[in-house]
Amino acid sequence: MKIVINSHNKNSVALQCLINSIISCDEYNNYEFIVVIGGYYTMDVDYGIKKDNIFTYIFCNHNSIDYTGLITLLDIYSDNVGEYYFYLHDTCMIGKDFFNKLKAIDLTNVSSIRILKVQSMNIGVYSQKVINEYKEFLLSRKNTDESKCMVFKDSVEGEDYIFNNDANNFTLAADGYYAFEPSDFYNTGTMRRVEWYTNIDLYKIKANWGQGTPLTLNL
Repeated sequence: MKIVINSHNKNSVALQCLINSIISCDEYNNYEFIVVIGGYYTMDVDYGIKKDNIFTYIFCNHNSIDYTGLITLLDIYSDNVGEYYFYLHDTCMIGKDFFNKLKAIDLTNVSSIRILKVQSMNIGVYSQKVINEYKEFLLSRKNTDESKCMVFKDSVEGEDYIFNNDANNFTLAADGYYAFEPSDFYNTGTMRRVEWYTNIDLYKIKANWGQGTPLTLNL
């Protein structure tokens, strides 16, 4: 399984925190990482790619919120029909047991796996096959206009669409999480609640957690 990180060119602080948590685990050497960074609207090409010893960075001329990375996998890797990805946001961090739990996931007869029964925030496992099957939906979410970002963020179809509609979707065992008190986690002025998903040892640092305030895209 490859690991795909969905990011944006204004989220370098969050992305670096996630990368630091990854490289603090010895097991990261056993995986390939794809970091998809949206928001480069003025690029002359749809995608630019840069690699280092650990990560493949893909720069995109669109910002499709949670779907930037999945759209990129559709556009670039659609021929890799046997591939599986663990898909997460840059506003995540991994725990020391993440890779062990990832390795234990059984992919037999599975096309996607959500981390929670509800509100998985599009985080989880996707096969390239299921990404290809939802081509029409994913391309409908492709956004090349920065002024429309909040429209896509607010959309009722914005979260877990593939998980909710994939007949071969499963939920990771031991569904559940712990929520910690909100704090300015990244020291950027935005309050966030940290949620810890014990079934995969993953932390999500959430600015939008149903607190009754308008949704935000601010880091």
